[in-house]
Amino acid sequence: MISDGNDDDDTVTSGKLLPRQDESDNAAVLMDDLIRHVDNEGAFQNAFNNLFNFFAVIVGVMSVYSLVLAMKVPNHWCHVPGRDNTNLTLTEWKNYTLPRDKDNREMFAYSKCLMYNVTIPLVVPYNKRDLGVVNCQYGWEYDRRWFHKTVPSQENWVCDKSLYVTNTFVVTQIGEAVGTIFFGHMSDTVGRRPVFLITLALLIVGRGLSVLTPSYYWLYLVTVFLGHSALSSLCFAATTIGIELSQSEHRAYIVMLQSLGWTSGMCLIPLLAWLTADWTEFVLLPLLPASCIFICSCSLFIESPRWLASRGKISRCLATLRHIADNNKLELPDSAENTLRRVAEQSRGKVLGPSSFLSSTRLATNTALLVTCWMLNCVSYVILLLNVNNMSGNPFLNFFWQSAVELPAGFVAKWLSDRVGRRSTQTFTFLVIAASSFCVSRIVNNPNLHEVTTTTIIFVKFCVTITNFVCYLQAMEIFPTCLRQTGMSVANVAGNAGGVLAPYVVYLGSHINQKYPYIVLCAMALLGTAVSSFLPETLNKKLPDNIKDAKYFGRNEKYWSFCKKSSEGESYTNFR
Repeated sequence: MISDGNDDDDTVTSGKLLPRQDESDNAAVLMDDLIRHVDNEGAFQNAFNNLFNFFAVIVGVMSVYSLVLAMKVPNHWCHVPGRDNTNLTLTEWKNYTLPRDKDNREMFAYSKCLMYNVTIPLVVPYNKRDLGVVNCQYGWEYDRRWFHKTVPSQENWVCDKSLYVTNTFVVTQIGEAVGTIFFGHMSDTVGRRPVFLITLALLIVGRGLSVLTPSYYWLYLVTVFLGHSALSSLCFAATTIGIELSQSEHRAYIVMLQSLGWTSGMCLIPLLAWLTADWTEFVLLPLLPASCIFICSCSLFIESPRWLASRGKISRCLATLRHIADNNKLELPDSAENTLRRVAEQSRGKVLGPSSFLSSTRLATNTALLVTCWMLNCVSYVILLLNVNNMSGNPFLNFFWQSAVELPAGFVAKWLSDRVGRRSTQTFTFLVIAASSFCVSRIVNNPNLHEVTTTTIIFVKFCVTITNFVCYLQAMEIFPTCLRQTGMSVANVAGNAGGVLAPYVVYLGSHINQKYPYIVLCAMALLGTAVSSFLPETLNKKLPDNIKDAKYFGRNEKYWSFCKKSSEGESYTNFR
């Protein structure tokens, strides 16, 4: 057992800690009962989740992650003028004009950045040993089998500018880190609704301007930063409200619904890119439905009643609950206002921001464990996502299958987390990721095992999706209402801080050796196995509403145990 050393506020009876406050007066129980009166499974909640936790997520994901394929670097080589005046095939021309060197598969291939120092017009045959080797003198040619145009092929971000692509992805991680910490804290202080509206507008503007600015690299990075600063906070705001309007056994369903929206958006990206083959088109098209959702959200996206009550905004909370009840054809009980005042009285206090996570040893410990797991999951996901451009074969199918596998992974994650518990699911899945990534590192450079390698990589993505799902759910359930989105933002910032290194890990794989990203994945998964085993089990536990609730969450749990089926009414007292 881990004690936080703060036992003075409790009464010890028969070796067990008992709360001084009666359970019927607990803010979480009071709020749960009130939300049940307006039907926490009603038509309003279903409509809200379908629109904002599913369709809005699809559109947001398509708008943001279309950048991955837009930044695809096609196979390229030095352009040497003169082949049109000969009857040589492209392969024969390359043989006369390009040297060979080892690629990232440890195989000899035509150089992408060097050419023989030939005289134009070229007269063949000639002795190549008499010629020196120089950098590309006349630009580059690109393999246009899959794309007519991408950002790197349009702007020639290759060879001495190859880090332009890597640095662009680094900026996406920095943008997401800055956006989530800023908008996350804003969500807990100003409200979930304004954050959703601001981030959706920022996503539309940032991604739209990116199409106009790639010729001005630094300005292009600014637009990329703006677009990526919005998505996580947009999703967090919608999911937070969805969970705060639901009963405990439906929290995993809401996370799964958003996971389905995320997967659907990721699967649509390669299909749209395949149809258009032009980065400007498949980046701009998702912005049309995004604009429509923004218009709808101005009137349909409500503020969280739990947040309003915790901030003492009784009138607005009552109005919101009546709005939900009316849509569900129900009525609020006469005691609703008194109940909200009791909730506000228990929850009142200043939101201190990230420093509040250090207010007790238990909360600090849970936060540190969650943040570490979130960071490992985030970095693993980004490495796999970006590394899809380095895989051989059809880039659209590679992207699609790595995205489509998230769909069954979401169902499996929900089933496992609801049956065997959140902690057990994440810990054992991390262990499977480590073993699978190690296997990939051993076979990835063998062209004869291409299909086995691709299948194993897809399986790794399947497992990473499960750990992502569970970690996201644990964060929703461990952080208290007054700091829930701030806590998730802190975790996401840590994830993005680690994610800054992910593009460079992928760069090692694309320019030095393909096995390096999978060695890194294996090491991170082993660390995740150890760290996640210390997290408290959250299955069927009441959501903590304030710092005091969070202080006791998971306090007296054993280091490792399989969870038991809990009754619907189980609350914080079970941890004390």
